This record gives sequence, C-alpha cells and structure tokens, in this order.
Amino acid sequence: MSEHNIYLQVPDYLAEWITHKYGNPVQMVKDSPEMRVLNEMLVKKPQSINLEQSPGHNLVIPIPHFKGKDPQYYNYMHESGKSALIESFSSLFKKSLYCEISALQNVEIKRSTVIYAFMEKNGISANHWDTVAQIYHRIKQKYFKEKDIKFC
Repeated sequence: MSEHNIYLQVPDYLAEWITHKYGNPVQMVKDSPEMRVLNEMLVKKPQSINLEQSPGHNLVIPIPHFKGKDPQYYNYMHESGKSALIESFSSLFKKSLYCEISALQNVEIKRSTVIYAFMEKNGISANHWDTVAQIYHRIKQKYFKEKDIKFC
C-alpha cells in the first residue's frame, strides 16, 4: 500500500456506505469507474502546494501504483478531480439504492421498512433515513418523468 493518500469530504450517509462497502481506508476495486477516475485525475504535485492532511475529511483513499504513475510523484488531485470522484461514488450509491429498493416494489412491504433494511444492510446509520428516503424519491421521480409515466 502507498504512503500517499487522497482525502475527501463527503456527506455522512455516503461516507458510511463507502466505508461499509470498501473499508477504511477505502480499497477500491481494480478497473472500477472510481479507480479509473482516480487514475486519470492524479497529477504531479505542483511546487506551490504542500501535501498536508486536510482536517475536514471523512474518507481516506490510498493512492495505488498505476502503470506509468508512481504515487511518489503522482500524488495530488485538484478539487475538480475530487469532485469527480465523489460524483462517481454518489452515482454508484444511487444505483445501488434504486436497484435494491425497486426489486421489492411489487411486494407488500412499506417503503420505509425497505429503506431502513437497505440502510442497515449497507452500514448507514438510522439517523440518515430522511436523506436516503429523499434521494430514493428523487431518483424514482426522475425515472417516471423520463419514461413519461404519470401517477393517477
């Protein structure tokens, strides 16, 4: 493992999900979209920047050794690169949330019960229920709008 890290600040529910899925520090899957984003966004550290641990982070991602990118030299990610990585994780979370909850939509179970079960299964604390439920609601609304399905 590398001694160089990328530090991210993400919403608490997302940090809990990522930590549950990938561990702490985060060990991403080889050739995953997130790993490709990390590989593409890593650059050599500019001379004017001091690599210090940021105090407001809740995720640590060790920089792996990529072909042609030694972490000793390629150990910096601009804020826009960090945002891209966070968006990738967020998208993965939303896909997981929608697929797991939608798989049970034809079963007679309350949506709140299914959301709590999803959260418990994925290491998200119950105090984030409102946030996760709202994310699911927005995803579902967007899906129905794109498919031009109207509620009666």
